[in-house]
Parts: sequence; C-alpha cells; structure tokens
Amino acid sequence: MLLCLMAVPVLGQDFNSAVNLVKSEQYEEAEKMFEALLTKEPANGNLYYYYGEALLKDYLSDTFSNSLEQFANQAEQLFQRGLQQAPGNALNLVGMGAVTLLRTSDTTKAQSYFNQAEATIPIKKKQIKPTHAVLLTKMAEAQLYSKVINYPRALSYIAKATAIDPTNPEIFVTLGDIYISQNDASKALPNYNKALSLDQTSPVPKIKIGNIYMRVPNLNAARPYFEEAREIDPDFAPVYRSLGELYTKAGMHDLAKQNYEKFIELSGNNTPAMVRYGTSLFQSRDYAGALEVIEEVLKVDQSRNYLNRIAGYSCYEMKPQDLEKGISYMEIFFNNVKNEDEIIARDYSYYAKMLYRTSAGDSLKMRKSFDQYMKAYALDSNDIGLVTEMAMNFYNGRWYEGAIRMFNRKAALKGEEDLNDVMYIGRCYYQLDMLPEADSIFSKIIAAQPDNIQGYLYLARTYSKMDPSSEKGLAAPKFQNMIDKIGTETQKYKTELYEAYRYMCFYNLQKNSNSTLRSWAEKMENLDPANKSWQLDALQYTYLSYYNVKDYINARATYQKVLALDPNNAQVRQTIEDLTKVINMERNLR
Repeated sequence: MLLCLMAVPVLGQDFNSAVNLVKSEQYEEAEKMFEALLTKEPANGNLYYYYGEALLKDYLSDTFSNSLEQFANQAEQLFQRGLQQAPGNALNLVGMGAVTLLRTSDTTKAQSYFNQAEATIPIKKKQIKPTHAVLLTKMAEAQLYSKVINYPRALSYIAKATAIDPTNPEIFVTLGDIYISQNDASKALPNYNKALSLDQTSPVPKIKIGNIYMRVPNLNAARPYFEEAREIDPDFAPVYRSLGELYTKAGMHDLAKQNYEKFIELSGNNTPAMVRYGTSLFQSRDYAGALEVIEEVLKVDQSRNYLNRIAGYSCYEMKPQDLEKGISYMEIFFNNVKNEDEIIARDYSYYAKMLYRTSAGDSLKMRKSFDQYMKAYALDSNDIGLVTEMAMNFYNGRWYEGAIRMFNRKAALKGEEDLNDVMYIGRCYYQLDMLPEADSIFSKIIAAQPDNIQGYLYLARTYSKMDPSSEKGLAAPKFQNMIDKIGTETQKYKTELYEAYRYMCFYNLQKNSNSTLRSWAEKMENLDPANKSWQLDALQYTYLSYYNVKDYINARATYQKVLALDPNNAQVRQTIEDLTKVINMERNLR
C-alpha cells in the first residue's frame, strides 16, 4: 500500500497559525498550539511532524544553551507517535531521519528513513502531487541537521522537488539555506530572490539576505533588506529582532532597544517574547543587557530553568564579570534540573571556569572546579576548546595528572602534537618527579627545536632533581649546554643564566673547587648590576670561595661589599668584625 503525505486533513486556520508561529520563531507558543491541536485530532500525522520539527528548530535557535538530548528526545517521541497514529503519513519518516542526523549524524540509519519516505512518491507522473514536493523539500532540509552534510543528496532532493512544483517558494528558501550552510552566498542570494518573486508577501527571504550581509559583517548592506522585509509585513516579529541585533552590533543601542521592544510587542508582550529578547541579546553578545532582561523574567516566572543557565553564562561573559552571581545562577540551574538530559557540557564548563577563577587560596573550590570540568568532558570529549581550557587550568591549578591527560587528548583530536603542549607535559612530569619521562620529553623538544632555551633549562632542572645534593654534578653539562646555546644573548635570558650560574656555584662549592666557584660567582655578580638579590647571592658564594681557603682578607673585603648593599644586616657586620679579629691575630703571630 502506498503511503500518502497528508492522510488526514488538518485543522485549517489553527494549523496555519501554528506553522506561522514557528516561522516567527515563537516556538513555545507554537508548541502549545500543536499540543492543543493534537488533543482534537490525535490521528493527524502532519501535526506530529510539524510539532516535532518545531522542537528541532527551537533547539537549533540556541544550540549554545539548549540541550540536544532534551529536544531530540521529545521530537523523536512525536515522530514515533505520528508513525503509530498515522502509519500512512511519510512526513514522520522524514522527521525520524532528521532527528537521527541531528543526534548522531548516522547517515546510514537516517537514509533508511528517507528511502522509505521517498518510496511513497508514485512512479507515475499523473499521480504525483505538490505535497510530494513538500516531502522532498523536507528531506533536503533534514540533511542540514547533520554535522557532516551530504550536499549532493540535499541538492538531489531539491531538484526532484523543483521538477514537481517549481512555483513553491519554500523549495528555493531551502535551496538558499543549503548554499548558505556551504558559505556560498553567491548561490544562496538568487534562490532567496527567486523565493521572493514567487511569494512577495513573505518577508523571510529578505531577512535571510539581510542576515547574510550582517554576518560578513556589512551592516549598511544588511539594513535595507530588513527594512524591505518590514515593509512587506510590518507585523512579522523576527524582522524587528534582526534589526535589534543589527543596531546592537552597530553600537546604536537606542534603536536596538526600540526594535527589540517592537519585537516583544508583536509577539504579544508575553513571557516567551521577553525570553526571546533576552536570548537574542545574549546571542548578539550584549551580555549585560541579556542578564537584565532575564532577571526581569525570573522575577515573575521561574518555570524556565534554562534562563538560570543563560544568566550564569552572561555573568561570566559580561565586562566586568560577576562570577559569584554567575556561580549562584548555575547552582540554581543544577538544583532545578529534573532530567539529566537538560544538562549540556557547557553548563558544567561554565560552572567550572567560574569556580576556578574564584578559587584562589581555596583548594576545595578548585577541586570542585576540576570535578565540574570532568563532567563536561564526559558529555563532550571531542570539544577541542574545552579540552584546551581544561589542560591549561589543570596545569595552572597543579593537577598535573589531569593536565597530561588533557594535553594528550588535545593532540589526539588535532591529529598532531603541538610542541608547546609537549613542553607543558614535560613540566607536568617534572613536577610529579617522573624524571625519566621528563628527561625524554625535554630531550625530544631540544631535538626538534635546537634553539628552545626553555627545553635546555627544564632538562637541566630534571637532572638537578635526579642529583639533589649535586654531588654527582649530573646537571652541570646540561646547564653548560644551555649557557653555550644562549651565547651572547645574556640580557634576554638573564633569568635562565642566573639559575645556571647559581647551580654551577653550588656544584663547585660541593667539589671544593674554589677558584672555579669564584669564576661562576663573578659571572652571576655581573649578570644584572641592578638586581640586589642576585648581587648578594653572588657575593655570598665569592665569600665562601675565599673563606674555604682561609683567605680571610679577601673574604672580609667581599663581605664589606655585601654590607654596602645591605647596610642593616647585623650578621654580616658581626662576621666582618670576627674576620678582622682573625686577620689581626694572624698578623700578630708573624
């Protein structure tokens, strides 16, 4: 038996109103209307499809904060109910294919649904109806839900739809959307214009053209299209939201506010309209404005828990940040979650980064931050931005095991190693006293980047840790290699050289090589005459080199230089006096 597209007639004007609400991006109101329609016609397959499609578009309107699993599950349940209640309606097969692509990008599974749907189209041309063009158009549109889009297949469906009904403007709007997803505005524009020529009463094509220019951004080119869309339908709410976004980007906040207020007015001055206003401000990066609107909504309606999420995000993103308030909003959000599917990876990562940035001196708060990061990672281990952020924050927060894991994960996601990240891994091994691993990493970096001074420095530090008493002098040749590599660039690398000279001084002190010790101490003393601390360190080693060989005159002269730098040092003054007594005693004995 052939399936048909519209097995049961829909409730005319009410159905059209619900579809128009979706086009107006008033998804909550549309979903309520579809729900009411289904109570009257539970066997109407089209209602299940368009209701499910509204949910998918609702999700796609704000993928940043909406939960994929929450919306996809609801939509899938509707499509499945549609197939059960109206098995002769092919649209719900398209819905199943679309939600499969959105959730998993499993093209094989999705294509089985599309093939079943396409098989309902009669072979004989006389039996083909415009509704079959709608089916094919929806199949083409569904391809755009996938992370890896099959453009040839989408274009093939559109070509078949156009052959059936070349006067349907929705076909050309969808074709324009396909080209826009390929970032091909030159092919998208003529199709949006074609849609407009077929239905000059629709503002949608003009808005889509304006959005192309606004994203360039070319705001001056975008504005006329929005204004023309407004002239076509002054009551079409989304055009005022687009104008509000345009004026926000242009820094013309008074005009932006006027247009957003008009958007709210046309949307019925209801809470969903205020919510759309707040989310629009958030998407246009007016975070302070978004927070202000959302807080007004939350005063009268706390049923929309996701608003706590957006408020928390906004607190983090706005300048200046309000991290403690952001933490509070995220905790309210988590406390109000009824289903784990409502939570997305960004919820945990935003909460984590706010905890991290306020965790100074609070190890428990930092540990909690890391726990939240790991929850985000469990939900999306392929987000390279998240993985990079975790790697750096774990490193700076001294959770070196976690940092190693994340830097390695980043390399796996990129398919190649970044030597800067490899350096961090080596530092982690160094801090964890995993010295053979650190040795291997730093040696690898030096081999790949022979001029990487930090590589030489950390390799020397690693060998110094292997020989903490410096008795064997394991680090001496490593520090010498670094000194040789620095050459005459002493001022650029004076901090690294200070560390090397200090090690050489200590090592030669242990060997009782006093003349060599003095030579290194002299290098340290001359490294930065303005650095009093380094001067004092160098003079102390010079003093010891003389004292060890009982050259008390030069030892005293060295400490007199110390006293000149540190005149209030009573211990140094006392040592000079004691040395003077010893010197005088020796003279008297001669």
